[in-house]
Amino acid sequence: MKTLGIHTKYFRFEGREKAMEGAEVLKADHGEMSIDHECIVIFIGVEKGDSESPSSVASQLASDTVKRASALNVETVVIYPYVHLTENPSTPRIALQVMDDLEQRLSQYLSVVRAPFGWYKAFDLSCLGHPLSEWSGRYIPGEEAEEAKAEEKEEGRKPSEFVRFVVVDLEGEDYEVNSEDFSQCPVFKKKQPVYKMLKQFVSNELGRAEDTGKRPKHIEYMQTHELVDYCDASEKGHYKWYPKGLLIQKLILDYAAQLAHEWGAFEMKNPIIIRGDHNVVGELMGEFHERDYQVDGGRGVCYLRYASDPLAFPFMQNTIFTHKQTPLKVYEEATCFRNEQEGEVSGLKRVRNFMMTDMHAACASNEEARKEYEILCLKFAELMNNIIARGRWVLGWEGTVGFFEENKDWLISIGKRMQVPAFFKLMPEMSHYFAIKNEYQAITDDKANVQVSTVQWDVKDGERFNIGYIDENGHKHPCPVIIHASSFGSIERTLCAILENIAIDAKRGIAPMFPLWLSPTQARIITVSDTFIPFAEELCNTISRYNIRVDIDDRDDTVGKKIRNGEKEWIPYLLVVGEKEKDSGNLSVRSREDRRQKEMTVDEFIGMINEKTEGMPFRPLPLPRLVSKHPIFYG
Repeated sequence: MKTLGIHTKYFRFEGREKAMEGAEVLKADHGEMSIDHECIVIFIGVEKGDSESPSSVASQLASDTVKRASALNVETVVIYPYVHLTENPSTPRIALQVMDDLEQRLSQYLSVVRAPFGWYKAFDLSCLGHPLSEWSGRYIPGEEAEEAKAEEKEEGRKPSEFVRFVVVDLEGEDYEVNSEDFSQCPVFKKKQPVYKMLKQFVSNELGRAEDTGKRPKHIEYMQTHELVDYCDASEKGHYKWYPKGLLIQKLILDYAAQLAHEWGAFEMKNPIIIRGDHNVVGELMGEFHERDYQVDGGRGVCYLRYASDPLAFPFMQNTIFTHKQTPLKVYEEATCFRNEQEGEVSGLKRVRNFMMTDMHAACASNEEARKEYEILCLKFAELMNNIIARGRWVLGWEGTVGFFEENKDWLISIGKRMQVPAFFKLMPEMSHYFAIKNEYQAITDDKANVQVSTVQWDVKDGERFNIGYIDENGHKHPCPVIIHASSFGSIERTLCAILENIAIDAKRGIAPMFPLWLSPTQARIITVSDTFIPFAEELCNTISRYNIRVDIDDRDDTVGKKIRNGEKEWIPYLLVVGEKEKDSGNLSVRSREDRRQKEMTVDEFIGMINEKTEGMPFRPLPLPRLVSKHPIFYG
């Protein structure tokens, strides 16, 4: 990064016209500004190499500027983006990230004014002309300012780190804890199993988790059950989906879409490529602090999206809606990419390419936002209990101390209504776009936690993206809150959580199996000999007509082996047919869930399955009806 500093008698600037399509939205306080007293103006050219560590160059410049201001007895500094200082400029996103970081650091000591990024600007100044009135600087990534290091060491934290931790029990009682002796909290002495899970989650979040050395069980399951697998022809963290796994993925997506439609959202679809020179989007991406996949867009640097937000917000920005149409609700199934470090990629828990089900509500008031927030929280609690973890989950929260104190009773009441304990991590100020968010965390057999759903309270993006509603007088107002929600933060993590909970069942002596509506094969007809294959096909046709996935094991094996194979595949119901069943028309049904065998009529069996899967999505078999036609995907 290159800089030019000037100590000036006054400074005035005005944004005239956009220098690029993605220029920052002009605001009253920086579209035109007049500073009629002495100040320091820092002209800044952020360079490509600064992307290695934007925070370090911001830290160095902040430290030098504070020293300079003290020496000159000046209390105001102007941050002025000036690309002409370098022949090797960074992407707008990195430049904005540096500016944001610099502003945050300087604001602790000085009054800071930001000139708008991406605009041609007129400016006027009067350099004071003394020996210290002009200076230049060059900052290299990685050379953190010593003052910043010392300050962080002294305080023991950065501004965005957590400073308060609160545990809440099922009755809504809250307990302050700290990272050193949190385990002494009285809530962890309670007998309910959920408090043991809460203690494990708190331990994980505070960096006190023990490495069990176990290989996550879901990796074994996802391969041996031919669901998902590694792909040698691709990069680590990018998976191939076998037919049965793809069926489960699509059923989960169907459920998410059904939930979103019932909530009142309309579905849309956006591109996966984000332009590198779109500044407002770049500002959002820089705030998210995720690892980006950078690609050549043909006309400059582009990025693969990390979530639906960077393109969902421009979509909402260009949507015209009135006060009668709020909250504006949108839903998207978003293919996303995050270039995680190789050592962090682990099975389905942490991947580089995933599918997210994202929901947003642009709200006209805090009251409207509260209502939508509660609705989504309760819907996701039902999702966790009925589909994912069956009581083996806890609620995590992150937010600011201020928002928590102002809304404490309301926030705690949400967890109490969901009948789930919670852990709050609170920071002194916002480091992201949200003032508060929650995360639905499933606790796995290897003492890890897997986030499935989240609901977030966004107070920045309504104004940042100019997402607003038209009032009864025809005036546009920015939405004060946008609710972010993801029913399934990623389909991959969701499948991970489901499989890990199946592993817990198996460890406790419960037959491992998918929820019935997700089972790739819900029932298998087993013939005692080839003679009964025509009857089995007729029976299969009848059952299939009622939206039940049923296949036929027509292989030349003994009945015992066919039953064992069906059990290995976790098939919920095995129907053995022979002379008796053909003559009577009844079925001999072996249930995996209760491990019993029962005689039922065909209609009774169909009715039972339909009752158990009522309200859930359905898709047909992912493989041929005859098991002899199934290829082997995983040896």
